[in-house]
Amino acid sequence: MKVLPDTNVWVSAAIFPGLCADLLVEGADRGWLLTSELTRQEAHKVLAEKFPGRPDARRLFDAAWREAGLMEDARDDNDARLIATAIGAGANLFVTGDKRVLGRSKSSGMRIVSPREAWVILFAPHLAR
Repeated sequence: MKVLPDTNVWVSAAIFPGLCADLLVEGADRGWLLTSELTRQEAHKVLAEKFPGRPDARRLFDAAWREAGLMEDARDDNDARLIATAIGAGANLFVTGDKRVLGRSKSSGMRIVSPREAWVILFAPHLAR
């Protein structure tokens, strides 16, 4: 399984305990996570602008980000770049909380899902055992 979370999933994981953080931890433990330099750049910008009082968040983000497989960014608008990067990397899932991106068509066998949907797809079958 290959999973490329978008920037807002990474930022949420660095700031708030819960689903996104658990999704990244479990995905990293299984070697499923993919990322890109664009994700790192966007996350650092968002963390600096929206959470300046949380310097620990950047350290948490960087530690988690280093656990993911690094993919080369595609060239297009930022959302399209991340989706194209995920497709190019052969990702099975692109995880986002952005409703606009969730509405984009699925292509190349890759599903675009919310963090909650990703959790169910990835881990619910394992919990039923």
